[in-house]
Amino acid sequence: MLSSIRILSNHVQTLLRAPTLLPTLLRNARSALFPNNSPPPTRTVPSIEEQLAIRRKCAETIAGLIPPFVSAVYFSKEKKTSAVDEIEVILKVFGDTYMNKHLIFGVIELVVIRLLPEMAELGVEGLMAERLGEV
Repeated sequence: MLSSIRILSNHVQTLLRAPTLLPTLLRNARSALFPNNSPPPTRTVPSIEEQLAIRRKCAETIAGLIPPFVSAVYFSKEKKTSAVDEIEVILKVFGDTYMNKHLIFGVIELVVIRLLPEMAELGVEGLMAERLGEV
């Protein structure tokens, strides 16, 4: 594993340090980030009506992608509420910043715990104490 990291590091360093490649790489990155050599346009926050229209269109698109037999199983069969309305409610949940923050923290925690299982048992303080030989 260590040798593969060294090989990868060597390849990255030789490619990035090549005098002929670096200007081309920087020019391509600049043109991709700033087309026509201009800064990116400022983004305006949509109004409440525009947000509702965007959410409705997104729900209609998602509902159009769901096969009818799946829609019949997972969404209500009442005439009052359609699949689009129920998908819109689900999208409303993902619009909550508090919920999104907890979702992202949960995903990051899951990834860290999968990569470093000892973090679940000891925590950061316990690992630092173990590393310094205080345990």
